[in-house]
Amino acid sequence: MNKEDIINEKLALIDRVHSLKTISDDLWFLPFREGSWGIADVISHFIAWDQFMIDNRISYLLKNEPFPQMVIDVEEINRAASSYTRSGITKSQLIDEFISVRNLLLSLLDQLDTEQFARSLPGKENMTLGDYFVGMIEHDQTHIAEIESFINQNQKA
Repeated sequence: MNKEDIINEKLALIDRVHSLKTISDDLWFLPFREGSWGIADVISHFIAWDQFMIDNRISYLLKNEPFPQMVIDVEEINRAASSYTRSGITKSQLIDEFISVRNLLLSLLDQLDTEQFARSLPGKENMTLGDYFVGMIEHDQTHIAEIESFINQNQKA
């Protein structure tokens, strides 16, 4: 996938998430199933991982520096994102924050050279930046499909 397609796909999620401002607050926090996340958790999860990409991936690519050596605790990042949704932040504030962070990510992606999307990632010789973002887009789409299915099921009930 090329740079323009990646940016357009990542941009498309903004409108979909913005439309969630109209759902009820009850549905916003309701888990998809017993012991799982709800819509609010997923939006906070998007923010956490967009911020991770900004801080630990894109900023290094912009400076042509290798990624920092670090242990990535996926579960802790996800737990913190879920806790954040229950910290008193409103639905509107969380959605606005998602839009702001996603727009920053897109702005930084736009600063990368088109050719960088075809180059191997530092330390990942068999993965290009384009491949990496295809995976991130699929991740976004999986979560948004889960949200939309959940909303549809609960509006019919």
